[in-house]
Amino acid sequence: MRERDYKEFSAVSFTSDRRELADLMAERYGERTDVVVGCLDDYTPACVGAAIMSRPNVITLLFFATDHFPEIALPVTRFIRKQFLPRLVHAGVHRIEAVSLAGYVETHAWLKTLGLDQETEEMRGYGKHGEAFIQFAWSRDVRPFGA
Repeated sequence: MRERDYKEFSAVSFTSDRRELADLMAERYGERTDVVVGCLDDYTPACVGAAIMSRPNVITLLFFATDHFPEIALPVTRFIRKQFLPRLVHAGVHRIEAVSLAGYVETHAWLKTLGLDQETEEMRGYGKHGEAFIQFAWSRDVRPFGA
């Protein structure tokens, strides 16, 4: 996991070091069918992503990468934009959301490339040591007419 991803995930985790975080994430997400791993080859992981249904028809995105991610970033981004997210929407998802550590300009630009818009200013105090996060989302208006 890249250093910046570790900082982001550890800020919202009860763990205190990389090993604990890795163990927690493997336990929590390792057997889920909504988690995918992007690899350079059969043996070199480059990224892990998930689309977790946090509420009915609402997906929370999870994503972290290794330093190898730039080597597959373009095809992964295309896959997410052109196939993965549209399949979720076709299945009835009306909201896709993600939070990211404030100041991660590159990550925020990538979320926007995926079709998410910045929804909040910095949410101060969001992380366990007071770190600020920003929420991004894509949403389809599904309210009944007049609601």
